[in-house]
Amino acid sequence: ANPGGESLWVRSEPTPSGWTFFHGFDAHVTYVSETGPEEQRNEVFSTNWFGAGAHANLGTRGFVLVRGRISLEPYTIPEDEGYPQILQYVSPEAGGNPTTDRMRAHDLFGEAAVHVGWRPTQSTLLHVYGALVGDPALGTAPSALRASSVDFAEAPFSYDIQETFHDSTSVITAGFATRWIAIEGSAFHDAVTTDDHTEIDSGDIDSRSARITLTPTPNLAIQVSRGELGEDLAQRDITSATLTYGTPSAALTALWTKREYANDIRPSETAYGAELALRAARHSVLGRAEREAPPQGFPENPNLLASEQTTHFAVAYLYDFITSSRYRAGVGVNIDYHTQSHELEDRYGHKPQSIYAFARFRTSAR
Repeated sequence: ANPGGESLWVRSEPTPSGWTFFHGFDAHVTYVSETGPEEQRNEVFSTNWFGAGAHANLGTRGFVLVRGRISLEPYTIPEDEGYPQILQYVSPEAGGNPTTDRMRAHDLFGEAAVHVGWRPTQSTLLHVYGALVGDPALGTAPSALRASSVDFAEAPFSYDIQETFHDSTSVITAGFATRWIAIEGSAFHDAVTTDDHTEIDSGDIDSRSARITLTPTPNLAIQVSRGELGEDLAQRDITSATLTYGTPSAALTALWTKREYANDIRPSETAYGAELALRAARHSVLGRAEREAPPQGFPENPNLLASEQTTHFAVAYLYDFITSSRYRAGVGVNIDYHTQSHELEDRYGHKPQSIYAFARFRTSAR
């Protein structure tokens, strides 16, 4: 998902039985302060995830990988509300109550999966992935795991379009890969969250997707994917394309995602985005730019037409005071800026902004 980028997973030495264990985590403790709206918000919250797994070879050509990931955000972010994020919107199609000007918590269970593979030749791979909760072959890695965005204290503003399918359930994926190309297909249940974000929506398989990923160099990946989520009136078609480039000192992701709704129950929605992270030994600078049409239902004030594009910018600086071979800890700040907000001056003021000051702790195999 992050070719050539900084790995978040710390691995142990293989045990006598042949198993290698690994773990990873990322946790931000953040204070946010808003400027612009008449009723400004100042809150403390934590975004986080914790993952672990084990890997073993099966003979000389096969392997089995078991992994899981959880988030404590249902307990560290205000229940039923989310944390303050001006101009964020999460629609009711994603489950739970819709949120406006707030970003909801991630679900408690992010992944519980088994991945099995076999190599017919040294340069080819056949594999099968099964997950009670997991990520289908659709889109690129979620923002919380991408090397270009893991250090941001806030989610992308295109989250509702780009990311709500990453914690699907009853996922079955089969694929074939070479050094240059990977072809995958998935069947899964388009799970929705609950208001407390602690339950698993384990319904019938109702969705499918396919993805092609090109890796012309070890540091570069280009993926194109298509998915059909849900059934009947609730069906949504998603088309995604991304370019990801990474080295230990730089990571870049360019994203395009389009959602189309069956029976035209909502207009189609398109989001564009680009992320860049530059890292030195202790200093990191990050930038993110996104452009999207405000979705139907946001905001309650109709002054901002759905045909207008809104552009969101976020910039961040981070200083790491701990930079060991396994763990990193630092403090930083990121600031938002939005265009087209003058159409909503009665709601957000002249120049709405949010400032996120944070402490960040995470693993690093750098």
